[in-house]
Amino acid sequence: MKYIRAEGRARRLGTQLMTTVAESGRRRVYLAPSSEHEEAAEVSRPVDLPDGSLPPHSFSPNSAQTITIYGFKEFSDLFTSRQLTALTTFSDLVGEARDRVLADALTAGIPEGDRLASGGDGAAAYADAVATYLGMGVSRLTDIANALCRWENTKTQVRNLFGRQNVPMIWDFAEAPPFGKAAGAFEVSLGNLIKVINVTGSLPGTTQQADAATRGYERILLSTDPPYYDNIGYSDLSDFFYVWLRRSLRDIHPKLLSTMLVPKAEELVANPYRHDGKAGAEQFFEHGFREVFASARATAFSEYPITVFYAFKQSETGEAGTSSTGWQTLLEGMIDGGWSITATWPMRSEMSNRMIASGTNALASSIVLSLRPRSADAPTTDRRGLIAALEAELPGALRTLQQGAIAPVDLPQAAIGPGMAVFSRYTKVLEPDGTPMSVRSALARINEILDQVLSEQEGDFDDTTRFAIAWYRQHGYGTGKFGDAGNLARARATSVEFMDRAGVLTSRAGKVTFIRPADTPAGYDVLADATVSAWEALHHLIRILAADGIPAAGQFLATALTRPDAAIEADAVKELAFLLFSIADKNRWTTDALSFNTLATSWPDILDASRTAPVVETQAAFTFGEDE
Repeated sequence: MKYIRAEGRARRLGTQLMTTVAESGRRRVYLAPSSEHEEAAEVSRPVDLPDGSLPPHSFSPNSAQTITIYGFKEFSDLFTSRQLTALTTFSDLVGEARDRVLADALTAGIPEGDRLASGGDGAAAYADAVATYLGMGVSRLTDIANALCRWENTKTQVRNLFGRQNVPMIWDFAEAPPFGKAAGAFEVSLGNLIKVINVTGSLPGTTQQADAATRGYERILLSTDPPYYDNIGYSDLSDFFYVWLRRSLRDIHPKLLSTMLVPKAEELVANPYRHDGKAGAEQFFEHGFREVFASARATAFSEYPITVFYAFKQSETGEAGTSSTGWQTLLEGMIDGGWSITATWPMRSEMSNRMIASGTNALASSIVLSLRPRSADAPTTDRRGLIAALEAELPGALRTLQQGAIAPVDLPQAAIGPGMAVFSRYTKVLEPDGTPMSVRSALARINEILDQVLSEQEGDFDDTTRFAIAWYRQHGYGTGKFGDAGNLARARATSVEFMDRAGVLTSRAGKVTFIRPADTPAGYDVLADATVSAWEALHHLIRILAADGIPAAGQFLATALTRPDAAIEADAVKELAFLLFSIADKNRWTTDALSFNTLATSWPDILDASRTAPVVETQAAFTFGEDE
């Protein structure tokens, strides 16, 4: 890599055509490269390119990786010459289109009036508006018309650069034609923009650019998705699109597009490159957050709450438990600003196919916090009083979340809401030494009670499942000693031999191993089985869901619920998925965590499918052995 990067900085990286993808009916045909196709790409680089240098640091403030180490210096370096030719041509045509629209409007008898930037509403303003949409369409197209776009095999199409908030180096890229009806064509990109205009264009509204910490909030109902501490460099990423907007529209919006790149000095992101290192970045971010929420509190509506969206996972684990600096700063800013958290909801807003979620247990939902001004005469309590209030209120709130559509991966985040609702109702919570309790300490107490609630649910399961939970916590799907398993099983009124015959585990040569969901038998008959545990039902459902989808999983659940012994309860299977996800997540068993999370996330659909599935009735005799 050192050699490759040096060659890149010496401007000696090149490209080689690997294949041409063509349409043939409803199929894709992959053609070997030809000299004719290679020569077609060898066009001259345009002269009038958008101005703008790539930042010397990473686009993500908390990441050391940056594409500039491969020799890319300007934003225009991220495009092939053929792509630049198309994009600059489209950009130049924005001005020509404006002139055509203006001429047509004047011919139709519409007064010319003032320009759009001056608040006009005549022919000139209309022409400016059309040009603005076209310029935005060109800027939007750059996301899928650059030399860092990947080819997605599953959909057999070009995918856009920004699958995550970064500009990563890739070694094989796909170049889409700018014309036609496929992804990467300007007509498609502009068409998606038009869909939004058709939906929202008739709704009145205004857009203003202002500093959130110093602007006024009088008579404003606030709903915000704040920056995620040091996770995303918004302004640096904005430059990728801004340089094309400026090239197309600077004559139409001269004030808005007056700077060469996006202004960055006041951006509320903990960026160490702009604030003299990590400590300075933290101080800048935390101070800014407090100012924002304090300013909003000074003129807040008393009748309506404000809402704050957040989708950043607690990921830092230490002596005080699992938390994150981002969450801590966000909550401290709100609470110190005089706000009390009154409600929380998970909102499914994150796409499961986004790159950051692919193969990970990334958040599936944003967490929406509802805030109201805290009363000036709010009481004070101590650590013991806070814990007592949490133990009284948090279990019920967590079970309500579990009964909804919350995914297990989101539960620790969603639990912050009702937990901090208790913490933030007090003016101050005092530690035993008399010092005020920090938000980080409060988050640790909330996480402890979350673990306690999940652990208490173990007592509600059948004997086999209680053994399985305890064994899984120690070994996962790995192998353990028969003697240890025997002792654990006897303490839970079951036996290893019984669970071996039941297909829960295998016991061979003094070793015990759980059967993974993928290894459960495809021909399993849940009605013919003498005894069925929640553990078995969960594992069969995971396999069926992965192999055959929701309808088949719903059919299995519907059949299982008809057992005459009522061995299976739907709520118990779902609660087990939450509990096992928590165990797998703490042990970083990512594959296991994903399977439990997927089942729990799909549970509402599986339950709906089970209610409409035909009931399968099978008459069978139960054989009870000595272990049962």
